[in-house]
Amino acid sequence: MPKRPHPPPTRRKKTPKAPETADEYLAVAVELEESGERWRSGDVAKAGRFFVQAITAYETTLVRYPNNFDARYNRARLLYTLTQLPLPTAFFPQTSTPEARLLAAAEAHRECNDLEQNSSDILFNYGQTLSSLGEFYANKPEEGEDVLGGVGGEETLAKEIERLLSSKQAFENSWSVLQQCLVVQEGDYKATLEQSQSFDSNGVLQDGGEDMNDANDDDDDNDENGGGVKLPLEERRNSTTSSRSSNSGGGGNTTQWASILEPTTKLSILDTALTMLEVQTSILTLSTPTTAIKLFSKEYLEQLTTHANTILENYILPIAGGLHEEDEYSKLGLESNDVAEKEMEATLSRANFLTALAETKYYLGLNSLESWEEEVKSAFDPFTLYPPSPTNPPESYKGIIDLTTSWMALCDRSTAYTTLSTTYLPTNPSKSWKLLSTISSPSLSSATKLAPDKEKPGIYLARGNLELLRSKIPIEAAVKGKEVLLKNAGVYYRGVVASSGSSLIGAVDGVKIAELVEEARVKEAVIKLEYEGDWEPLKGVIRSGVGKAVVWRIVKAAVEEGVFGREVLGVIEEGMRG
Repeated sequence: MPKRPHPPPTRRKKTPKAPETADEYLAVAVELEESGERWRSGDVAKAGRFFVQAITAYETTLVRYPNNFDARYNRARLLYTLTQLPLPTAFFPQTSTPEARLLAAAEAHRECNDLEQNSSDILFNYGQTLSSLGEFYANKPEEGEDVLGGVGGEETLAKEIERLLSSKQAFENSWSVLQQCLVVQEGDYKATLEQSQSFDSNGVLQDGGEDMNDANDDDDDNDENGGGVKLPLEERRNSTTSSRSSNSGGGGNTTQWASILEPTTKLSILDTALTMLEVQTSILTLSTPTTAIKLFSKEYLEQLTTHANTILENYILPIAGGLHEEDEYSKLGLESNDVAEKEMEATLSRANFLTALAETKYYLGLNSLESWEEEVKSAFDPFTLYPPSPTNPPESYKGIIDLTTSWMALCDRSTAYTTLSTTYLPTNPSKSWKLLSTISSPSLSSATKLAPDKEKPGIYLARGNLELLRSKIPIEAAVKGKEVLLKNAGVYYRGVVASSGSSLIGAVDGVKIAELVEEARVKEAVIKLEYEGDWEPLKGVIRSGVGKAVVWRIVKAAVEEGVFGREVLGVIEEGMRG
């Protein structure tokens, strides 16, 4: 009988060597963070768990090496990343609130800025964190308990003003930090230009410059000792990134690794300027007919407008308007479609600021409703970003930016005119109907055809809301077409559900879209309840897992927007309690 071969020896996993140096501690944290990035598009919760572990690892590094700036920088960035992921409430400890997490991220960035001032990367991230804090306060859930025992009771005007003032302050702090970032970037860009001018066309250093190779000859012996730790790239919207290496912390390290920083370009300056204008637009959108006078004064508005015009005229428009020049966009590594996107982004940021400014001026009594409408129309008219020139003859001139070719601009245009329509409604319902029917609705229809798959559920939801708004306007056309409008609304709400199943939608967007699907299903069911008295569709939605508190919040928000009548709240409250 043949002998059985011995089984292969069992392979035992080697116990990872405990980190000893700052680089080794940092490498552990970086590996965890990179694991989170790999799961980010597929499993948000798993990515979040890796990020939490990475934050803990960075904090462990800081306990041992408190002066390690890279660990502090990466920790701050990850704290902010966690606030932007659509993670469920149960993911975090009960003591961890969204506000507390944003405040912790802001404080971490402030500490980084205190340690290494005049870093555009830190300042930009810090400004974005403060802007997100402003957005949180602007949309903060109402405190207290609602009639169904959930979070979110009635908010008094005084509490609303207090909340919006907190939001305004956070936005103002963000703008101030971003302004510092812009100053630093301008200095860095100027230094980069001066350095490039010290080389001739063959890349040879001109007289008077210091040869970097000669200066570093003494360091050649250290090159064999390794290349340091490569850290994750900084997350930053449409801008250049920097990779920081470990160069501090002590602990017996004999090798110091140099940081590799991308040079500041016009594109990074443009990104900062665009973010600054978006922050100012966000400040203006805090105004409502009842809150504007408590938040703003004529003088404040004039000052804000002056700052915005400076950003537009000195940075956004000239930089975006120069990207089309071949030597410029090739130098920045842009393709022609990238240039077109930046031109559109710059033009749309201008339009959104102007419409928000016109709305706030109306609420403060500084212009008429007709002037507001004219300013909105002018803001979304075709805009000449750069004038014709000998190199751009009229037949090939592309400097006129048509916002109706952008799905984002079409959605923003629809929103601006919908706000105008609701303001016209009490005194001029015919005008209100006309704006919704001839501008808002066609804009969303065109946007649906242009938008990527992940954006279509949100557009379908807006189209359903718009049909319900039209159905409630007290004019003959709305009364006669009410049945059709309600039917259309149901079709669009079902379109939210149908379009949410696209295979092109990633995990992060999928979580957000799931919330839109819930909202669409609730609203379609409420249509049946409000107009037919049929409770079954809404009960079915609740049985499918949508909580009563969620239903209540969705309906309450819709009532405040005018999508449903206020009487429906009483009906739903009574039915749910029963």
